[in-house]
Amino acid sequence: MPNRRNILIAALAFGLTLVAVRPAWAYIDPGTQSWAAGMLVMMLGSAGAFCAVLLWPFKRLLRWLRERIGRAGMWTVAVGVPVLLLAGAGWTWFALTHQKGKLPEGEQMTEGSYEQFDRVIVLGMDGLSPDIVEPMMDAGELPNFAKLRDRGSYSPLATTLPPETPVAWSGIATGCNPGKHGIFDFLHRGPSNYQILLSIYHINRKNLLDKRAERFLPVRHVQGFWTLASEAKIPTTVIRWPAAFPPEQVTGRFLSGLGVTDLGGAMGRYRFYTTDPAEPPGFKGVYHQADWKDDTFTSQLSVQIPGSTLKMDVVVRRTGDDAVSVQFGKSDAVELKVGQWSPVLPIVFRRLAGRNVPAVVRAHLGGLQPSLRLYVTTPQIDPADPYHQFTWPDGYAAELAKAIGEYESLGMPEDVNAMNDGVLPPEAFEQEIMDIFRQRKAQFDHEFSRFDKGLFAFVFDSGDRIQHMFWRTRDPGHPNYSKEFAEKFGHVIPDMYKRMDGVLGEVLAKSGDRTCIIVCSDHGFTTFRTKVGLNSWLVANGYMTLTTPDGRNGGEGFADVDWKQTRAYAVGFTDIYVNLKGREKQGIVAPGADCDRLCEELRQKLRDLREPVTGQAAVRDAYLAREEYRGDRVADGPDLVVGFNRGFRAESSNVIGGSPPQVFGDNMDGWSGDHLMDPHVVPGIFLSSRKLKSDAQPRNIDIAPSVLQCFKIRRPDWMDGQPLF
Repeated sequence: MPNRRNILIAALAFGLTLVAVRPAWAYIDPGTQSWAAGMLVMMLGSAGAFCAVLLWPFKRLLRWLRERIGRAGMWTVAVGVPVLLLAGAGWTWFALTHQKGKLPEGEQMTEGSYEQFDRVIVLGMDGLSPDIVEPMMDAGELPNFAKLRDRGSYSPLATTLPPETPVAWSGIATGCNPGKHGIFDFLHRGPSNYQILLSIYHINRKNLLDKRAERFLPVRHVQGFWTLASEAKIPTTVIRWPAAFPPEQVTGRFLSGLGVTDLGGAMGRYRFYTTDPAEPPGFKGVYHQADWKDDTFTSQLSVQIPGSTLKMDVVVRRTGDDAVSVQFGKSDAVELKVGQWSPVLPIVFRRLAGRNVPAVVRAHLGGLQPSLRLYVTTPQIDPADPYHQFTWPDGYAAELAKAIGEYESLGMPEDVNAMNDGVLPPEAFEQEIMDIFRQRKAQFDHEFSRFDKGLFAFVFDSGDRIQHMFWRTRDPGHPNYSKEFAEKFGHVIPDMYKRMDGVLGEVLAKSGDRTCIIVCSDHGFTTFRTKVGLNSWLVANGYMTLTTPDGRNGGEGFADVDWKQTRAYAVGFTDIYVNLKGREKQGIVAPGADCDRLCEELRQKLRDLREPVTGQAAVRDAYLAREEYRGDRVADGPDLVVGFNRGFRAESSNVIGGSPPQVFGDNMDGWSGDHLMDPHVVPGIFLSSRKLKSDAQPRNIDIAPSVLQCFKIRRPDWMDGQPLF
């Protein structure tokens, strides 16, 4: 019989073991079992001797405790220690699973209900504006929009502060303000080093072994409505939702949209192959120059991935006065005529050691005279064999490619930079937009054809790119307006709205009373006539100091900022940060009253900012983040958010830490329309087959709780939005 001392020792050791040991599972094949049995006796003997030595300190500890607290106290310790350790483990589990913005297991009391609807369809249409939708509906040009309005409801949709694509779509997805979901702009800063970072994807720097499924981390800190629907056991499919990369697990299928990187884990830069030796200033692509040799042009295509640089030859051969063949590495050559786009081309980067890396590209032949002009997209993830995971489940990318053919996987494949640089003429960019729309429409048709129950959310985003690049056709007062350009391309924006109306028509034709349809845009659009440099303004008004001799070099990435003399700086399209002591690496402004006074001073001066020639107010309002945002992520965001007036937007080099001499400048770019302004200037649209509540004034954060309402799923307390129906 074991004595009480040994029982106490065993109990204490067991309690410690509960914390120190995790279960491990292994398989022993039959051929190994007999050898293992022979070794077991020896192992048990050794283990017994080892345990005797290991437990000696515990024996001494127990003897010391017994002398001081007696046998009754010892029994209390023997029982209490394991109980406390188990309670601690339980509390740790509870804390990890009950995070802000996540619904804990067990809190969802009931499954989703089909009492009202069998199906809920959320059609996202990026950038659709009430200023265009409403007159087109009234003119009979959007008959399906009008039909849905008359059957159910229509309203302008209040957008987020700021009205930027990743911020707004995250608000629609989560029902939360940026202070909770954590996305405040396309860009954000690292306060420890003033580094400027993209907010739409997050590389996992701790993935030292380059595990494929762990290359990227979520950018949002709150669950989307699709996760809550999936937890309520509603079949759910989400296609091309922005700011949702890496893909999120649902009960059906998920394909990430804006935020999906290229093969190299970046937004991507196009390649330009030419015989012209003069690279133009400000060129945003990768310039490849070479000469013809016996009607053959040879260059390279390369991309950097973790641990290596992948390369392949690019060979262009003349096949006629206006045609070439293009071959990438060992892939089949493709024939192109001047002005023609290639299909989506699968290519393979071959490595001497390790797995070959597949990719896809597209090419456009811009010309052969007087020089070769060949545009090639950044190498993208091949859906048929993805190097990075961008769908859930992982195999869905290839399944979709098999069903509809190869498609472009990049979050934003429409190359606005190439059009701005003159590499893609407007006709080629319009054709690219149409080709990408056909890919998206094929994805939509494939999924919608097999959608019979549950939740289906799909985002069409080409409208945003079209309006950015062709808005000047609608604005004779734009500095870059051309009557000839307007006459030639004035149809492009209305045609896009009509295509969206056609998609809605297909949905209406296949939907009855048991289907709830929600159509929404993240923001609207308006003209962008004047550039405003926020950092340039901060320099001019003494809030930022530069180190260059004339004080106005304005190096991008804050290359010439004297942080010891700088009180505020701007990052992104609307955000101003205080150079706060204890938060920023070289902060000089004291937290508390000093910071508050500075923010209020900046706010008042920005409200008074006027363009010197016209006298127009550049800023509609400036917002204190501490007043506008609520939640655990507020500290990650800016201190001040600038709401530009209609026609004004941040100047591009200022957005990435530059501060050129001029504060204002005419916008002469092809990028002539925008929405990065005050949210009151660019509301989105809302349409639904359900009637709104009589007092409803829809906000985009109301969409997520409204989707849950359709399935009678309880709205989580952390949502800021309210059901609309």
